[in-house]
Amino acid sequence: MEKIENFDFIFIGAGASTTLLLCSLEKRGLLSNHSIAIIDADQKIFNDKSYCFWASQDDPILFDHAKLIANEWSKVSINQEDSEILLNEKYVYISSISLYDKGREIVEKYGLTRISSKVSQVKKLEGGIEVMTDVGAFRAKQVFDSRPPIFSVPEKNEVILWQTFVGFVVTLERSLQSADHIDLMDFEVPQDGFTQFMYVLPFSQNQVLVELTRFGAVPITKGIAEPILTEYINLRYGKYQINHIEEGKIPMSTAKIQHEVIQGLIPIGGRSGAIKPSTGYAFKNMYEAAEQIASQLEIKGKVNSVQKRTNRFHFYDRLLLLILFYRPSNGQQIFSTLFKRNSIHSVFRFLEGKTRFLEDIKILFSLPIQPFLHVLRIEFKVRAKKLFFPLINLGLTLLLVAIQFFASAYAGSIQFVIFAIGFVVVGLPHGAVDFLLDSRSKKKGISLGFIAEYLCFSFAFLAVWAVSSNSALLLFLIYSIWHFGQSDFRQWNPERSNPIKIVLWGVLLFGILLIGHSTETNEVLASLHTYQVDITRKESNLIIGLLLSISFIWSMMERNASFFLSIAMLSIGLFLPLISAFSLYFIGQHSMNGWQHLKEGLQTNNMELYLKSLPFNLGAIGLLFLFNWLFSNYLQIKSASELMAIFFVFLSCISFPHVIWMHRFYQKKINV
Repeated sequence: MEKIENFDFIFIGAGASTTLLLCSLEKRGLLSNHSIAIIDADQKIFNDKSYCFWASQDDPILFDHAKLIANEWSKVSINQEDSEILLNEKYVYISSISLYDKGREIVEKYGLTRISSKVSQVKKLEGGIEVMTDVGAFRAKQVFDSRPPIFSVPEKNEVILWQTFVGFVVTLERSLQSADHIDLMDFEVPQDGFTQFMYVLPFSQNQVLVELTRFGAVPITKGIAEPILTEYINLRYGKYQINHIEEGKIPMSTAKIQHEVIQGLIPIGGRSGAIKPSTGYAFKNMYEAAEQIASQLEIKGKVNSVQKRTNRFHFYDRLLLLILFYRPSNGQQIFSTLFKRNSIHSVFRFLEGKTRFLEDIKILFSLPIQPFLHVLRIEFKVRAKKLFFPLINLGLTLLLVAIQFFASAYAGSIQFVIFAIGFVVVGLPHGAVDFLLDSRSKKKGISLGFIAEYLCFSFAFLAVWAVSSNSALLLFLIYSIWHFGQSDFRQWNPERSNPIKIVLWGVLLFGILLIGHSTETNEVLASLHTYQVDITRKESNLIIGLLLSISFIWSMMERNASFFLSIAMLSIGLFLPLISAFSLYFIGQHSMNGWQHLKEGLQTNNMELYLKSLPFNLGAIGLLFLFNWLFSNYLQIKSASELMAIFFVFLSCISFPHVIWMHRFYQKKINV
């Protein structure tokens, strides 16, 4: 049997993000007492990239990596116009080879293990993570993954562009008059249906990096770039000799980045979203993330999370990328205007995502508005589509309340028909494809082992009801709180989801539903011979007011319209019977969202997924009739509350295994 080596930390990749994190760990003295392996097939012996960033004079990054800095400039020019002084800031250059050499120095100094191999798979094991490579398997409790990002299929308001570049590092025959400023963007080159510019860094009086950069859906090739570079350098500088050529390709997208959701697996670098979508800058973001991770390891011994960019800058990036994709001819105008009408200091802060909202407004209003109006239509169309079902659900709630008040004689029948149809069409089917989650493939059939295991869970929970209704109800509430909270936050904001938010929302949700209908809740609980909600009407109103206030404020803090509409629906649902209010949430929100998550995770469509759900859908309906027959014959149902109690017992029994399988699905599902 092949021996598997164990480490405290494993780094997948030996590039910039790994080296920066090693430096941050070294600074805190965290390398001496840990076994660490670095896995990368590339030996990193060539100077293949230029890492640049801007920083203030007192920025910690300048002190921490002073020895790596090869050049720095205090002036910036756009389109070869008069340069602007950066005042308290610097534009800094670090060669990739100096960074790689620093990584090798750390490996040798601390005796770290360097493994030259490709990574084929990363999987969760009990008590750790296993990294599979061409030369064997390696395990660690924490793994830092800097493999290139893999984007999910973009939404219609998202695109995937590439920042590609070809650069010549040249020695000039004629010395420069001044080498104290950089040309950040010079658009005096053919655009060729994309956004293209020259990027010029003078390293000395006669050595210069001249780089042709393209923002576009189609990467630039060396064959296309070289004639443009040759002409540009000849016209601007005269004769020259090429020292070496740099080529690169950086993804530019606001689409979600896929990675395995495994506790202890921490994406870093581009895989963590460190690359600024609209500019391709990443070095400073990687440094700041490395500092956060190292600080958490020093204080807590583990990594909880790494702070990401705020939503509004994500929104700005998305709009700009849409323009560069659909109307690339506007790129030159937007970037030129951005620098012309704003100070370099303001632009750099804006591009770093460090400006305040009022500063953003000033900068955005300085830009040409027409290109943004075009892509805003795309943005609003996509957002409206995402709000379609929450708005429909809210509208249906208002309609049912109106019927309740103005046509009360028909309200019960109408609600029963609507929810019966919804339960059969969406409510049951979204839980009837759990066998696909078990096999993780929609092509596999239903196994007898799965059916046996699933039914065992269901009847086991029924047995809990038979033995202790109090215990069964408590367990039902606990796993429902988790399941509904997990599903809702997966829909609303998966990047900002965490167990505390999941549980808090579940508690608020059930608090609003059950305390807001305390009389009906007590009737059902009495039928189940379990707990009672012992509060007065006045106390109930006060609690509901508090729960709704917390929920509305929270939704606004999350800046999520779907979240806000959900709470509005629950608020209006207080004027409906408990079963109707719960059904509106369960069918119109929870089941619809769960169905969408299953479609995305299993990469299928509505019809195919529905056909796959039919066997268990019909089985669940059969079980419902069986439950009804059993309870009708042996308990002699006498009231609507008893019927509702049967429904909740049935729902708890079939949902118990469903919650388990969906939790596995959400944990294993590749996500951001």
